[in-house]
Amino acid sequence: MNATDELCQINSPMNLFIPHIPYRAMAPRRVISVVLIFILLSSVSQVAIANSGGKFNSSNGCNCHGGSAASPTPTQNFPTIYSPGQTYSLNIGMNGGVSGSKGGFNLEVSDGTLSTGIGIMNTQVNQAGNQATHQFPDYRSWSLEWTAPSAGTGSVTFSLAVMAANGNGNNGGDGWATVSVQSSEDSGSTNNPPVASALTYVPANPTKETGLSISYNYYDEDGDFEQGTSIHWFRDGLRVTQIDDLTDVPNSFISKGQSWRVELTPNDGNEFGDMISLDPITIGNTLPIARTLSISPDSPMDDDDLTLSWEYYDLDGDPENSQQTMIYWFLDGSRVVELDGELTVSSFMIRSGDEWEASVTPSDSSDYGDTAYSGKVVIGSSNTGPSVTAFISTTGNTLTTDSLQLIYTPYDPDGDEIQSTEIRWFRDTVMVAAFNDETIVDPSFTAKGEEWEAHVRVFDGLVWSDWYVTTHVDIVNTPPVVTDISLLPEGKLTTDSDLYVEWEQFDVDGDLEFGSQIRWWVDGEWITEYDGLTTISHSEVDRDEHWSVQVIPGDGEDLGTSMKTNSRAIENANPSILEISLQGSGPDSILGSPDSLSDLLAVTVSEDPDNEPVDLDYLWFRDGFVIPELDGLDRVDQIRLEPSQEWEVIVTATDPWGLSANLSASVIISNIAPQASWSVTPSPPISGSLATFDATSSFDLDGEITSYKWVIDGVEASGSTIDVIMGPGPHSIHLTVVDNLQLEGISVSTIVYDDVQTTASLTASLEGDQVLLSWQGTADEYRIYRSTSPISSVVGLTMFDEQPSWGEAIPQPLQSLDSTEYLEWSETAPIATTLYYAVTSVVDGREVVWIIDGQNHVNVDASSIASSGPEPIDEASDLTTMLISVTMAALGIISLAFAIYDNRRRLR
Repeated sequence: MNATDELCQINSPMNLFIPHIPYRAMAPRRVISVVLIFILLSSVSQVAIANSGGKFNSSNGCNCHGGSAASPTPTQNFPTIYSPGQTYSLNIGMNGGVSGSKGGFNLEVSDGTLSTGIGIMNTQVNQAGNQATHQFPDYRSWSLEWTAPSAGTGSVTFSLAVMAANGNGNNGGDGWATVSVQSSEDSGSTNNPPVASALTYVPANPTKETGLSISYNYYDEDGDFEQGTSIHWFRDGLRVTQIDDLTDVPNSFISKGQSWRVELTPNDGNEFGDMISLDPITIGNTLPIARTLSISPDSPMDDDDLTLSWEYYDLDGDPENSQQTMIYWFLDGSRVVELDGELTVSSFMIRSGDEWEASVTPSDSSDYGDTAYSGKVVIGSSNTGPSVTAFISTTGNTLTTDSLQLIYTPYDPDGDEIQSTEIRWFRDTVMVAAFNDETIVDPSFTAKGEEWEAHVRVFDGLVWSDWYVTTHVDIVNTPPVVTDISLLPEGKLTTDSDLYVEWEQFDVDGDLEFGSQIRWWVDGEWITEYDGLTTISHSEVDRDEHWSVQVIPGDGEDLGTSMKTNSRAIENANPSILEISLQGSGPDSILGSPDSLSDLLAVTVSEDPDNEPVDLDYLWFRDGFVIPELDGLDRVDQIRLEPSQEWEVIVTATDPWGLSANLSASVIISNIAPQASWSVTPSPPISGSLATFDATSSFDLDGEITSYKWVIDGVEASGSTIDVIMGPGPHSIHLTVVDNLQLEGISVSTIVYDDVQTTASLTASLEGDQVLLSWQGTADEYRIYRSTSPISSVVGLTMFDEQPSWGEAIPQPLQSLDSTEYLEWSETAPIATTLYYAVTSVVDGREVVWIIDGQNHVNVDASSIASSGPEPIDEASDLTTMLISVTMAALGIISLAFAIYDNRRRLR
């Protein structure tokens, strides 16, 4: 098969083949490609799944496609569960089959609507929307859309047939396949249809003028918004499709007497609800209109006929019923019955000064329209009218405090008496009705910047004169007025007083103060150099002068009437103390921090505004108590001062006139910190031997030292002197001394010890029951110690020995045995066990007790002496005696060690 072959289907129980190529016979219509539908039955019992009656849009059948070629496998994405009303995109294709790219399909659905979308993959759909096929046989995949049916439809069947064509130009060798898919309705998405209610016509009595529309209430249980509601209008029983779904009927569709009816079916975008409708309503009559009424001539005289003209209009096109139309004439507001229905009033019925008006109430035979009026006309006269001239009395610059008075002069050429006068006042071209016919405008109604004019006319009994317009007057600024003025401060003015002025001013225009002039007067003389100042410094004021101040108020435009204060005398001023400072008299004293080592001075700075001499008097307090013997003195002797005392002085300054002022100051006497100092003996110290650190050289200038705190290499100790054993190298020494007021002095330094001078290469051997020791060294004396426990330090000889925790066993202290000048020593082993020995050296009379592993302590195993045979009784007695002595000595050393350990625990 090729592209020019028409794909078709034969209604055969055995074979079912698929269309098609375009029908050329359908031109000049656009060529339509009918879809290829194919289902092949492999046995007599098979039935067609898709379009078993033939391809759609074809009633003549077509040629067949057959053969035993390999069948393709249909591919599709039909939904197995659908939501009512939802639109799905369907993709159709195939896998396998004969080689090539040509093919076709036919799809049929039992419910819902198929659509091609927007030019999707060359597909077409029949008018019923239940079948789709390809448009050209040049593809093997296609896309289209399916809109699911409404809720409650149930299962939907998709029947699909696809064919793979080999393009050989005949019907043989093509392969095909079919598939059927069931899609179930999603019960969880069942939609509740919307409900429409309260449908009414608006208005209830429509006419062509009012138009016709409807209103209704929409409700959806699911909360769906209204979408796609159907509205059908019926006019005289026939549906008007042009206005489907409109709530308002266009006016062009409405005419009087028509019968209209409406049907409404709500839609929530998913499905329609129940339809509701209204009974027919009839379009009523539109009232006629009388318009463009006028009386001619426009300015009638008493010898003119009056003629009424008007225009009849009816929206429904109804003609006027002239027999029913009512025409009335009114003279000075009263109806003239004899003129009813007339369009003309004879000049014989009018006279000068009459006021005429006409009305028309039109009729269209069905109804009367609204009554329209022509407007009033006044009948003129051949009489020569009067005239008038006028002016406003305050021409030129008129203040806001001035009244406006209209003066006018009427004139009538005929000598007629003026019977009436009308006056109109205008402010900024706008009439002020409150002053109609008034000749005077009160100033309370005028304001700066306004422009006023008056219009006046007179009446001679027949006609009014023309309006006479006066020359306008401008309301200009009214200068402000000072209402109150004060020279301050109140009370007595002295030479230390700054003078200043305060005043209040009133401006009838509401203007704020601006540009006021200020003038100062001294002893009756205007001092121009002070002009404009609101404040005069006390430095410009002298005793016995007389001062006053004058203010000329300004509002930014004008200066008003001035006001001046009464003259006030300047009197003597009190002296003042500017500053009091309490400081020590010593060269190292710090201001505000005097100590007890020098006198306490009260340094006072005072002044007198009148430049007169000032006497100073002093009153001293210590810790709140007055010290009478210091009265009048400006200092306190150091012998009275002690650290932490609070001293206060009150200084009184008095001028020759007996005026005085006082000021106080207080201070706490500072405590001087103690000075920390120490020395060491011997100096320099010997490594590994006892050294004494002495802090008694520390001192406190204004008290006494109460405690000494040492921190040596991080280990704390207390006391003015301490004994310490330390090894070689640098050691940090931190001394803190505290005085009787808990102020601290600190010394931090480092001391370096030389290398330890002690014995070296100590060895021990056992010959029989004799322990032999030998060593190397250069000292003049050596001391031998023994213990029955391993030696790690000399317990109790140095503050830096590590102490056991509470509850732990205390190491066995060393037992001092002997001293020698030689480099060897021996003794009889006192007990059969391992013995530990240490040998120290004495340097410059001080024993070096530092223990160095592998150098000055050693151990020997003496347990073998237990098998050397029975000892003589006297030797045993000697040994027993020695053991008792050793035991007692050990107990003494242990007791001493406990005492030292307990003392250190307290120090920590």
